[in-house]
Amino acid sequence: MVRRWLESRRGMSLGLQRVEMALESLGRPDKKMKIIHVAGSNGKGTACATIALALQLGGHKVGLFTSPHVSRIEERVRINGCPISSESFDKSLAKIRDVDEELTFFEITYLAALVACEGVDWMILETGLGGRLDATRSADADFCLITSLSLEHSDILGNTLEEIAIEKAGIYRPGIPLFVEENSVESAIISVGPEAIFLPKEELIETLLSNLGVEYNLAQARRLLNWPARMQFIDSPAMLLDSAHNPSGMEFALSRIEQELPENWVLLFGTSPQNDMEAFLQPLKQLCARKSPREVILTKPQGGRYPGVFPDDELFDIRYEEPADALTHAISCEADLILSIGSLYLQGNILALLGLDSDEHLSLMTQA
Repeated sequence: MVRRWLESRRGMSLGLQRVEMALESLGRPDKKMKIIHVAGSNGKGTACATIALALQLGGHKVGLFTSPHVSRIEERVRINGCPISSESFDKSLAKIRDVDEELTFFEITYLAALVACEGVDWMILETGLGGRLDATRSADADFCLITSLSLEHSDILGNTLEEIAIEKAGIYRPGIPLFVEENSVESAIISVGPEAIFLPKEELIETLLSNLGVEYNLAQARRLLNWPARMQFIDSPAMLLDSAHNPSGMEFALSRIEQELPENWVLLFGTSPQNDMEAFLQPLKQLCARKSPREVILTKPQGGRYPGVFPDDELFDIRYEEPADALTHAISCEADLILSIGSLYLQGNILALLGLDSDEHLSLMTQA
């Protein structure tokens, strides 16, 4: 019953009033833990996972809220790296249903995370969209961090990088440290968060952690981090999964992936709708022109907020409605590597099809 109630709340409605009222009714669980709030266009999920694991390895009990999920919804809420149980998730949902303020799907899962993680030492919150009006902005955060910025969700966040930066910088709270990856529109961020501290990408997480005043182990976290569907290698079949979800993310991912590609490789691609599909596909088309894959296979990711789509592009000559059929075809090619890239939900479909979606496989820490 409670899952059907959650599914009935699909859709998006930015704003804080509903979720703030619900937080009050729930007894402000956010005030019972230390919170780190993270925004950005690319890399924010990986940053959240890295911070969470570094603190866990420092001996702390750590909660983590991220979205979307890869294989199953419980992944959105982790305690010490592991997705919470379905029973714990349902119990949290029931509490929120009792104080329902016409909340959206995302708002409900965010509140469920705070309820389920009550009692942790640290809670890491990843914004869903933007920052200023994102539900996670309602939390009483202690530290804030913004990763790299790019043009994304322009229909909602703005048509320029400056406008998007202002929305992301909306996670700033006066007097609360705000660490930001260096970028080209720092003046826009300063207009919202005058105390922002700008840092090179490689120093961002380390500087944040060093300012928390607690034990952590970042070096070990980076060695042991398992962040499913983000530059994830699988041995059998030989696959590389990545969830680049916007043009800048695709370009950055492929710059790292190209050097890993053997001569005999297959491309498996799937995407949800894009604001600028041509810009999204361009890095992929350029890669295929430089290093031709054996076959290019297109499929439709299943289970996402928006249905998968088939881009109208000559790059894709083999098309399957179902990821299972696309994966079977890709494996049959007997290539040295299958690159699966695009939608996070596609990677989740593949992990489930390969039986790699257990709690152990989805834990933040690589299993020995």
